[in-house]
Amino acid sequence: MSTPDPREVIARSLDGMTVPGRTYPRPLPPEIAPWHCYIPDGGHSILVALDTGDLGEAPSTSALEDSLVPAPVKSVERAGWRMVDGFVVCKLPYDPDLGLVTPPEDDEYGDDAEQPLADDAAAPKPTMLAVGQPYPSKVKWPDGAGELRITPQSVEFLLAVSSPEKHEVNAFQKGNAEFALIPGRHHLMWAYRFANPKSGNPQAQGPGIRWSDAPWEYHRQAAAMSVAVPGGRGSTFPLHLVLIDSSTGIIKGLRMVGPPVEFADALRDAVETQAATPRNDAAAGQEISAIYARYPATSDLLLAASARFEALRDGTTR
Repeated sequence: MSTPDPREVIARSLDGMTVPGRTYPRPLPPEIAPWHCYIPDGGHSILVALDTGDLGEAPSTSALEDSLVPAPVKSVERAGWRMVDGFVVCKLPYDPDLGLVTPPEDDEYGDDAEQPLADDAAAPKPTMLAVGQPYPSKVKWPDGAGELRITPQSVEFLLAVSSPEKHEVNAFQKGNAEFALIPGRHHLMWAYRFANPKSGNPQAQGPGIRWSDAPWEYHRQAAAMSVAVPGGRGSTFPLHLVLIDSSTGIIKGLRMVGPPVEFADALRDAVETQAATPRNDAAAGQEISAIYARYPATSDLLLAASARFEALRDGTTR
């Protein structure tokens, strides 16, 4: 059996979600050092095959690859590990809804991972979100509202649903998630749906979250916070998805996907177009009204999309 190439496995498993060129500030044990990576929402990590008790003593290569997750360096060093066919296998707490559960103090960000980033205002530590906790920055959520937030640190899509049912939460977290961009001069339209994960047909219109859309305007967000698509042209970015109960403000679902590079660059183009256009709220409103008049349903709106992608339930995209 050939030994896996850690760099190739990291690139394939995390699909462009890592930040290149970031090294750990102290020497790591030689077994795990090649598996070090840096991810925007997790910091310095080791890509490990997570053993929740069902891997056994001699797991197959496919079983090892299916269980790969990035885990904080400190958590891996504290828990210990074993090497199986070149992979780092580690036992860490795991929750089916929350994912990997590690102490917040184990997260390390920046080039000097042992020191706080108080003097680095450009790289703040991300807000930690958790299912069952309130979303930190808003109190009232209109039912059915979608909100796109594009910042230099992350792209976040918030979806508020009043008392979401189990099939909606399952579709959001585990189903096929589809997104489309419809750009304009003063706005862009963000279309989305989450297909029922129990359906074998990705076009199914059964239980789940059906096609809908949310307008986004550069100048409205720029008045409240910085706007920039993370990363450079030709790279992807982590798209954080947050499902919120609009009646309580409580987070009901979390997910992260990586858009294809073509979609990421299309979003960059749309943002740059708006940034270069002077703010005109009236023109933006007229533009949005005109596109709704021309495309009354989101399914019609998809005809004008400049880019689309689908994050499949198996973790791949197309």
